[in-house]
Amino acid sequence: MSQNFGNALVAAAQNGDLISIKTLLEKGASVEDRSSRLTPLMAAVMAGNMEVVNFLLSAKADINARDDDSRTIIKLALDNNQRAIAEALVKRFHDQLIVTDPRLREGEEWLRREFRSMSDNVKDPASRPDPAVLERIIAGKLGPTENRSVSDVYWEHILLRYVGDIPLDIERNYSKNLVLSLVGTFERILKGHEGIKESARLLNSRLPTTKYDIVGTVVDKTGGWVTERWGYHDVKNNLQVVDGIDSFLIQGGKITVKMINYTVQNYADSREEYRKKLGL
Repeated sequence: MSQNFGNALVAAAQNGDLISIKTLLEKGASVEDRSSRLTPLMAAVMAGNMEVVNFLLSAKADINARDDDSRTIIKLALDNNQRAIAEALVKRFHDQLIVTDPRLREGEEWLRREFRSMSDNVKDPASRPDPAVLERIIAGKLGPTENRSVSDVYWEHILLRYVGDIPLDIERNYSKNLVLSLVGTFERILKGHEGIKESARLLNSRLPTTKYDIVGTVVDKTGGWVTERWGYHDVKNNLQVVDGIDSFLIQGGKITVKMINYTVQNYADSREEYRKKLGL
């Protein structure tokens, strides 16, 4: 399929042109075409074309697909003032979607549960997240980036990743001179904002949700280092990670060095066995 063919499908979805969409699909276009940065479903959701959204969903469009910046369908809807569509999709696909955006009640409830869990998993009391960081994320009022503590930078980064706002996380929390190494499933040395975007893309290409378990975080407030262990357990998609370790050097309110290790495996352990491996 040519790029123009894919772009035509996305343009038709944006314009609410259902006749052209049906014609293109009959000619062999894919409902999951990614020639553009968006799938046709994403384009229709962002434009508020509910008739097209319903048709594409009936054609088996992927409700869990993310755009090139790893944003979910729900986030794209809310970012483009399509709250009614976001709420309709959450109601319709409540058993398929993990709603992480705190602008919706379901997302706020989810984030508060995850925050309690990750805080409880931190054994060192001095390394636990400040609840004020959570409240700022939920309120959408993050404030200035200057004069933040090492802990606040790290935990804001974690929470923005949980809610699926990678662009904002990169803008606020990563140095443009970042040096990043990947070890495990991916072996890479990456740099700058483009490097962390690529790292996020690679992660999301293998782990489709943000159902991470953060454990054993240690924040060295004086030296600027943060080390975290994390896992991922996804029975539905037959995936797990039990060896996730990330280390961060935070200087001047920005992450300047990051080292990431994880190995994506086929799901093999029960939830109880998995938690035991993580020391939970």
